[in-house]
Amino acid sequence: MKINRKNHEDGIVEYVLENGTGMKVELLNIGASIIGIHVPDRNGEFSNIVLRNESFEEYRGNLHFLGATIAPVAGRVKDAQIELDGEVHRFDSNDGPHLLHSGDAGVHTKMWEDAVIDEDGIEKVKFTTSVEDYPGTPEVSILYSLGQDNALKLEYEVRSMGPTAVAPTNHVYFNLNSDTETAIGNHFVRSGASRYLKMDDTLIPESIAVCEGIFNLQKGKALQEVFESDDAQIKVANGGYDHYFLLEGEDHIEVYEPKSGRKVTMDTDFPGLVFYTGNNLDDGLPLAERKPQKYMGFCMEAQVTPAAQHMDLGFEMEAQEMDRKETIFRFSVEK
Repeated sequence: MKINRKNHEDGIVEYVLENGTGMKVELLNIGASIIGIHVPDRNGEFSNIVLRNESFEEYRGNLHFLGATIAPVAGRVKDAQIELDGEVHRFDSNDGPHLLHSGDAGVHTKMWEDAVIDEDGIEKVKFTTSVEDYPGTPEVSILYSLGQDNALKLEYEVRSMGPTAVAPTNHVYFNLNSDTETAIGNHFVRSGASRYLKMDDTLIPESIAVCEGIFNLQKGKALQEVFESDDAQIKVANGGYDHYFLLEGEDHIEVYEPKSGRKVTMDTDFPGLVFYTGNNLDDGLPLAERKPQKYMGFCMEAQVTPAAQHMDLGFEMEAQEMDRKETIFRFSVEK
């Protein structure tokens, strides 16, 4: 794998990772963001299959979190408060009464420190930042590496000076179509997940439910079918998925687009993921290359859910340190 570091104006740094098959991944130090993943279709034609902003400067705002690393806590924190060691820490709400993607404490528009490191003979791009004005002042790192097998690995590390609550993820949006004006309704999603978290009308998880009906992904589900569903949970999320799926054992999730033949498979050692289908994207989004519209991309946000604060899920997000966690996106083509 080759790693090329590019310096741009105002301290902006871009990395390009390229393997021997021609796959390329582009990263930005603003938000430790993924801004490009170039993979072939069944005819060998390469396309960027992630959504990106029109300019680097857009990542300083990044309203829809395109490609950004979300920390310290991704997702919605109920009532914008976190309890640690019996002490309640309150934050300014930014999503109704709740806290979304860490609010003012979030680091997705911050300039992260960057370095190329070598671990066991594998070169990786490492981004690191500290979260100020947050319990424990955690230091968050994400490491990116690209394999010869077209697997992009994301590894997360957290260290803090005291008790903290962390649930990082990456918010990259995928669209496997070669046609830059086509939304993701023609994609199929499949997963062995058997349970998901039902949400209330403010999108806060409130119970564990069996994956059945429109949520049964074991044999594959066309996303257009999801978008047209009258299921109450789909309607709550503005006409698509924005739900946390619990993963167990060998469970993973994969998305396939038949025309291009492209498939992305996600494996992770996080206990689950939010599968989000771009229900709140709109035509005002400053997208490069692709047509801005609802359902233009999907996210596979592997993480610990902040719902673990108010639900018994068998795991927590409170810790002084988080053991290294990883998420792997594997890209392939079906002929």
